[in-house]
Amino acid sequence: MKNIYQTWIHPSSLLLLVVLLFPATSHAITLSKNTVWQGEIKISEDILVPKGITLTIKPGTSVKAAVAESTKTDPEYISPLTEITIRGILKVEGTPAAPVNFLGEDNKTGNWAGIVIDQGEADMGFFHIRNAETAVHSLDGKLKLNGAVIQDNRYGLVLQGSRSVTVQENSLITGNDYGVMTLQGAQLNTTVSKLTGNRKKDSYSASKKELPYPASLDNNKNPPVSRRYQDAAFRGDMVWQGRIEVAGTIRVPQGSRLIIMPGSIIEFVKKDTNGDGIGENGIMVQGRLIARGTKEEPIVFRSAEKIKAMGDWDSINIMDSALGQNLIENCIIEDAYRGLHFHFSNVAVHNSIILNNYRGIQFQESQVDLRGNYLAGNNSGVQGRDSDLIFSDNTLQNNYVGANFFRTTMTAIGNRIVGNWKEGLRIREGVSTLQENLFEGNRQGLMLADMFYGSYVRNSFTNNLETGLAIKNADNIEVSGNVIASNGINGLNIQDSRALIKGNQIADNNERGIGVQSFDGLITENNLTANGLYAIDLDGPGDVAATSNWWGTDNPAEVILDARVDSSRGRVIHDKAQNKPFQFTWPLQTISSDTIWRGAITINRNTTVLAATTLKIEPETTVQFAKDTGLLIKGRMIAMGKPAGKILFTSIEKKAASDWDEIQLEYATGSVISNCVFEYANWGLHSHFTNLSISGSIFRNNFGGMRFRSGPVEIKHSTFEHNSIGIRSYIGNAVISDNIITNNETGIFVREKGGGLQITRNNIFDNSSYNIRVGDFNNEDVPAQNNWWGSVEPLATLFDGRNEPGIGNVLYEPFSNKPYSAGTGAYP
Repeated sequence: MKNIYQTWIHPSSLLLLVVLLFPATSHAITLSKNTVWQGEIKISEDILVPKGITLTIKPGTSVKAAVAESTKTDPEYISPLTEITIRGILKVEGTPAAPVNFLGEDNKTGNWAGIVIDQGEADMGFFHIRNAETAVHSLDGKLKLNGAVIQDNRYGLVLQGSRSVTVQENSLITGNDYGVMTLQGAQLNTTVSKLTGNRKKDSYSASKKELPYPASLDNNKNPPVSRRYQDAAFRGDMVWQGRIEVAGTIRVPQGSRLIIMPGSIIEFVKKDTNGDGIGENGIMVQGRLIARGTKEEPIVFRSAEKIKAMGDWDSINIMDSALGQNLIENCIIEDAYRGLHFHFSNVAVHNSIILNNYRGIQFQESQVDLRGNYLAGNNSGVQGRDSDLIFSDNTLQNNYVGANFFRTTMTAIGNRIVGNWKEGLRIREGVSTLQENLFEGNRQGLMLADMFYGSYVRNSFTNNLETGLAIKNADNIEVSGNVIASNGINGLNIQDSRALIKGNQIADNNERGIGVQSFDGLITENNLTANGLYAIDLDGPGDVAATSNWWGTDNPAEVILDARVDSSRGRVIHDKAQNKPFQFTWPLQTISSDTIWRGAITINRNTTVLAATTLKIEPETTVQFAKDTGLLIKGRMIAMGKPAGKILFTSIEKKAASDWDEIQLEYATGSVISNCVFEYANWGLHSHFTNLSISGSIFRNNFGGMRFRSGPVEIKHSTFEHNSIGIRSYIGNAVISDNIITNNETGIFVREKGGGLQITRNNIFDNSSYNIRVGDFNNEDVPAQNNWWGSVEPLATLFDGRNEPGIGNVLYEPFSNKPYSAGTGAYP
């Protein structure tokens, strides 16, 4: 309910200064005219200032937001709390003597959302704002602040997006949890202002990796319109094919079906009778909808307008349709208010692309199966409540909120939730099981609240701008086998919750591995290492059990902030600290952002590092592979150990050559391998078309130590021993120098085009078949001067054109009569 005591002044009334003073009860308000606020304004529902509308707030005005657990603005809400959203223009005309005040009703921090500049403009002069979750949040907006006092909020200013430009003058930001956050390329210009005394951080800046949209299907085809509809109701089965234009609402009553054929284009003419900017035409299904396109011929639902925009049409509404499953497959849905909207229905959405809608998919009281979909550029990708949900193999990318579920029973497996501007995924109440999902590059990865059960196993929470995983007011939660790493502030936040935190890799977070306010549970068998400030920061009076963890140090107390430093805090009980890392099984098959491996990593299935991504492996790390598994590097691998702290690549079984497959570098230019050990592989390294440097490393007990094609490759100060083949070159461009190559069957095998090799200053000896063997297809001589070949005649250890006419010779003269100081022992 909303009670408003206010002065509204509309432009048509300015000369008469008609004052409308009234109490009102209303749902969320979308302003339809230029509006003036003056006096005392009380809001308990959201206010939306749409494009083309200006809200002006006069000097001395007080705007008080009531506490609201759930508010909603049509066409869209940003927060579940009460908010003022600006898509048009906001003018705050306070003065030093009569500032404008924005505050929460009960004077508690975080009890209202704040002011959201959602691609709009705001000129805000001499105002005070407090008690908000975020005082002012600019999303690609234009913002001018002068004489602002921003105090006692959770966040002061949050500026987001490369088109977000803020000018701040004569302002004070103090006493908030966080003062100013600039995210994703936002610009802030400040003069004569103070940013000080914020509780956690005065300023913070972070940018996410730009994620390209996938190559989309061509949905800009414009065949002739085959049918046009105004308002219509279909009885029985209706089949659509071709290009359909809808200028009304299509109704499919119970007992009827709408069947849409592959390649069809359904266009909706914009009709906006109430002036809120949202189209009203759409489809209402109470029977069944079968829209089954193909990958080559998707079905397209889009705006019919020449200049298309979010919200041009209403929705595909499916209501009370639970007797049979509705199917949306291989479809493209764009420019809607709600792309898909279901109540009391059974719906499957598979392999579809949902772009540029206020809400991509919204549902309640339904059975929903979402698989293999791509949702991007929506204000809200998916939101659902009171439903049963299967959610697998979807990508939620570059939405404002990725997904938001309330009282929903869900299983989520294999989803990519990446680059969303606020939460990647928010779950409140309900029961959820999440496995092998990627949360990456969101502002917040996964937020859990008011949960009574949940299992979160083998997920990746990495490179989120603030926090990877946050748990609040939850019970009976399992968090195990996850990688929680490289997040901007904290890896894991826990408040008022009971959980088992076990077997996770919590590393390389910028400030804290785990931030705890109050926790009743157990933190155990985790690798808590290399977090910027603390492994655990306990900011509450209760003790926390954190036994049997690896802390990356012999003295865990030095990476824990608790009562030992501040007597007002509880103690982190860190008994039975481990002296070596727990073996951690990497949870996902694809690494799509810069990643650090440290400790003990297990690879139990083939894993790929994508292009433009760097995998960095720290010294003393062990990477062990399951049978027949390997690593494909399409980006870069930087594996730089130390002479006394080598990186080990090995098999789980450690029994014989070919226990695991190989590390393949494919166009992985810039990769560096130094002070590493490769053992029990089919091939330790396999390099294709990669500029690669290898030094100080050992290749032993493999079928093959290293093979490469093209290059350039540099192999220096390394040892190849006890392999069937030490090094194999195919059309290679390489410098192979200062190595020890011994006790292999064949030291170096030159398959083809060996003229680009420089083999020099190596000790190549005691290989059982040949020190160098030239392949049957190699017709070039192989430069191999100035090597030591052991105590025997060098020619006797070579197989080349002198053994098989027509192939190239090994040019081994001159050669050394004594061994060089070579191999890993000679590496500086």
